[in-house]
Amino acid sequence: MSFALASGVSGLQVHQKMLDVAGNNLANINTTAFKGSRITFSELLSETIKRASGPTALTGGTNPIQIGTGVAVSGITPNMVQGNIINTGNPLDLAIEGNGYFAVTDSTGQKFYTRAGAFAVDADSNLVDGATGYFVQRDNQVEGIGSVAGSDNIFVPYGAVLPAHATTEITVAGNLGEDSSLSTAQAQVVTSDIAYTYGSGTTTGTAAGLTTTIGEIDQFTGGSGVGGKMGTGDAGTITLTGFNHDGSDLSDTFDIGSTTTMGDILTWLNTDNGVAPISEVQTAALSAAPASGTFTLTYGGQTTAAINWNATAGEIKTALEALSTVEVDDITVSGPIADDVTFTFANTLGDTDPITITSSLKDAGAVDIIASIAETVKGVPAVGALGGNATASLVDGKIRITDNTSGYSKSDITLAYSGDGEMTMPGYFEMTTVGGEEIKDISITIFDSRGERHVLSGAFVRTDTANTWDMVLTSVTGDINEITMANRRINGITFNSNDGSYAGLGGSAVPEFEITFAEDPTTPQIIAMDFGNEGEMNGLTQFGGNSTAAARLQDGYGIGQLSSVTVDKSGVVIGAFSNGEKMTIAALQIALFRNASALESAGNGFFSESANSGVADTTGRTDGRIGRVFGGALEKSNADVATEFVNMIQAQNGFQANARTIKVANEILQELTRLIA
Repeated sequence: MSFALASGVSGLQVHQKMLDVAGNNLANINTTAFKGSRITFSELLSETIKRASGPTALTGGTNPIQIGTGVAVSGITPNMVQGNIINTGNPLDLAIEGNGYFAVTDSTGQKFYTRAGAFAVDADSNLVDGATGYFVQRDNQVEGIGSVAGSDNIFVPYGAVLPAHATTEITVAGNLGEDSSLSTAQAQVVTSDIAYTYGSGTTTGTAAGLTTTIGEIDQFTGGSGVGGKMGTGDAGTITLTGFNHDGSDLSDTFDIGSTTTMGDILTWLNTDNGVAPISEVQTAALSAAPASGTFTLTYGGQTTAAINWNATAGEIKTALEALSTVEVDDITVSGPIADDVTFTFANTLGDTDPITITSSLKDAGAVDIIASIAETVKGVPAVGALGGNATASLVDGKIRITDNTSGYSKSDITLAYSGDGEMTMPGYFEMTTVGGEEIKDISITIFDSRGERHVLSGAFVRTDTANTWDMVLTSVTGDINEITMANRRINGITFNSNDGSYAGLGGSAVPEFEITFAEDPTTPQIIAMDFGNEGEMNGLTQFGGNSTAAARLQDGYGIGQLSSVTVDKSGVVIGAFSNGEKMTIAALQIALFRNASALESAGNGFFSESANSGVADTTGRTDGRIGRVFGGALEKSNADVATEFVNMIQAQNGFQANARTIKVANEILQELTRLIA
């Protein structure tokens, strides 16, 4: 009878605990990331009245006779299955899809783990659990602006300033039309980036402006005249350097004084100074008169076809003009090869290549004839500033240089002043019209070292060489100190003829521009151009059809302040700045456990390691085991109302049944005592 009472009592106890577990699950039905528990029972040790016996030759075996002594709780195990994820709209509410746990520490540094990611930023800019103030921990394998040396806490510096970053690279992609062309080939026009004014802002023009003296313009200071203008005794020199339409060098100087006008400068730019070009003359002599054989002529690295011993002067001239280094009608030939022959080149601009003769000529006695250059006379033509290749004008105070011929052009100039006082010269000449038969304009906003915005405009122009383009920097907005000619044209952008892919640079060593802004005149800003990988289609291409090339990306930005924070799916905290840039703040430390069900609850939705849970593994980010993190969302409780109601009914039935056992056993004991009475 005592067994029945003891069993009944144990049954009451375990079913009471079963009701406690169900009640706790129901109480936390809306607790963030709560993990419901499940109770399991096992019987207690039975008392053996008779042991089992094995069979013998005369009798069979018998089973043991045992009486159970009741029931006990064998385990209360949390159900670590993920709950539903719901959106909250708060970017610092975080939920994990997967088996990971956020890591937090209390004020003593003790670490806890949680699935309840209702985080916030405290007054000291620490990312914390909003309910307890525990510090959210970071993965120190990922560095960011919220990483503080010596601490694993995450710092979210709202209002932090992101310094400006000057543009260093522009990515360009798209097609350059292989056969597209403008309706009319353009003549190149370059225009000074500043306008010359007088009378405190009146723009110089084509009429009154041309009579404005240097001493009257607002761009002159520091002279000995009234108000620092150019005085009677002041003088200076304007130096021009640059390139002609065909790329040949320009160089000239012009002396100015107090009476020099803007019109005088235009006259200097436009007028030949009257000295005629000096021709290049080369005379070849033979050691004897030829009677047989051939000879060749080499000029500028190119060699003619074999020429007969008795060729006329006209035939020799035709053979030379077949070379690309000799312009048609730019050479005259006097005398056949049998006599001393003279080659005269006109307008050579100082070419220094001599003609060489290679012969197999023989005289009447079949003796080899030796040829030699008897004399070479060369001269550099002295021409006007623009050499008659372009026309200078003054439009709205700006100096404008217009090519006299259309088509692909390398025209560009710079002007510099030296002398008494200071005269502001153009930082560069904008290419207001790019010369060529096909031009594709591009533009993009860039940033200087102080974060100021500038619009960089450029153009691709198809050259006279097949499958080859140039890119020129046409203009940059803002106050420009200098754009050097040597760094504003990227020469020889080539493409493979078989598939139109980018083939690299045939001209420029590196694809980059150099700009010096007035705000930082001592530090040129180098901007590299990324045209894609050679032999691939990930940048510029050249196919038939329209030109679609455009500047896609640039890496500069202005100054900004941290204004908002989000968390991506890998658990990286990303800060958004007021300038549109985004920076990594830190990465959340996310832990995994071999046996998460063995974690010990520490209240407030926190868990701590136990002897059977295993040590926290925080390396899951490297191999993708942490799952996904959802920002602006929380995980709901995984407790189920229907299941818990059923568990309560079962607990009630079990409790009632065991109470009945005790009641019946008690009645039997009472009956037994009445027998004695």
